[in-house]
Amino acid sequence: MSPLADRLEQVGAEAAARADHWEIMSVERDDTVVEVGSGVPDLVRSAHETALCLRVHRHGRVGTATTTRLDDVHALVGDAVRNAAHGPPAPRDPVIGRNAAAAAAETAAVDEGTRSVRLLAEQMGALQRSAGLTVHGTVTRTEQTVHRAGPDGRTTTSDRFFHIAALAEGSAVQLPWTGWTRTPALPAALAVWLEAAAGWDGLPAADAPSGDHDVLLAPSAVHTLLTPLVTALNGTAVTAGRSFVAGHLGEPFLNPSIGLRDHPSEPAEPDEEGTGGLAWPGSDDDGVPCAPLTLVERGVPVRAYHSVRTAAACGTAPTGHGFRGNALRRTVLKPATPVLNGATLSAGPAGAGSFDDLLAGVREGVLVESLMGGHQRAGLSPVVEGRLRLGFLIRDGRVAGILRQRPIALDLREVLGRRFRAVSDRRWAVSRIWSGRMPFVLAGGT
Repeated sequence: MSPLADRLEQVGAEAAARADHWEIMSVERDDTVVEVGSGVPDLVRSAHETALCLRVHRHGRVGTATTTRLDDVHALVGDAVRNAAHGPPAPRDPVIGRNAAAAAAETAAVDEGTRSVRLLAEQMGALQRSAGLTVHGTVTRTEQTVHRAGPDGRTTTSDRFFHIAALAEGSAVQLPWTGWTRTPALPAALAVWLEAAAGWDGLPAADAPSGDHDVLLAPSAVHTLLTPLVTALNGTAVTAGRSFVAGHLGEPFLNPSIGLRDHPSEPAEPDEEGTGGLAWPGSDDDGVPCAPLTLVERGVPVRAYHSVRTAAACGTAPTGHGFRGNALRRTVLKPATPVLNGATLSAGPAGAGSFDDLLAGVREGVLVESLMGGHQRAGLSPVVEGRLRLGFLIRDGRVAGILRQRPIALDLREVLGRRFRAVSDRRWAVSRIWSGRMPFVLAGGT
């Protein structure tokens, strides 16, 4: 028996003697980080972390305790039991105490390939040579194992994935990208985008058109634009009364062709985004089975996403989105909160085209690559206010200049509502405030 398995047995035995019901989640994680400077893989460092969370039911109430010190079982169980004295009411049927059939459904998503963190770092370096931009950043390969234990047995799930934080810069442009992938391959659409943007590095500075004009948003800017809606549909915002959409579910809000869905990619084969299928656990950290969830259907917000705690506060069912950290990177010492894992923005077939098609359709407009400070009022207002971090002037279907930084405000009801025209047929993972796969979005003039 491994040291961790032995420790889980000890915790379970003592918790069973002192509580009516007990559940354990333990996370083992190994990180290997390669730093890339000026296109060259450089420093390599590694780290290992093990953490454990114990939840008990005692006298009809729930108590939790977490630790990274696995040698003091008595203190961990004691903390959980004491916390139960003032904890929330325990559910009648504990969701984590699943039967063997439900536990077996949580299959291991083990990455079996010969993937290499250095290979991915070298691909980042190759982007520097092909695009002509200087590339910096980090590539982190994470191997994560999640152990669950309870009176009905123990399950183990494993996954391996890569996190990339990169910055490609020239004399006048700086293009950041932060995302996830399960294969050591950058999304093809990302490489094409960087190579296209590299050709605009020498363009003159310009101001945005003063009159009516189109707006083309890159995936990073789309992520920022959607953050108010994603936050407003979060169970935490709903229970706190900080959601502008909670009282209007079922009412038209965006263009009828717009959909927003949190769902897994198939891990068995690469998808069109180059992510190879992001991890999708069998259940969240509250023990609720994970399943695809439609948040916006045909332009209508239809459902919020919940953890067990926020669902109970709203008098509804949990949706399997309660995670400590997120589904890809568990952080046991954090509380379980509602988190999206793979949200995808889509439009009807008539509203999709290639990036080149979207660009060619703009007579006069701007291309917004990224914004600064656009998340500050998320959940309270559908209007994103910030500063233009990087943008380009478009004239007659061609990029004609680099926009000067300036304040900017975008109303998602307008951009994805009556002004919406199309989305690109390619998208890639963006991971900042939440994880999702975003396309380019084109909105017409006012």
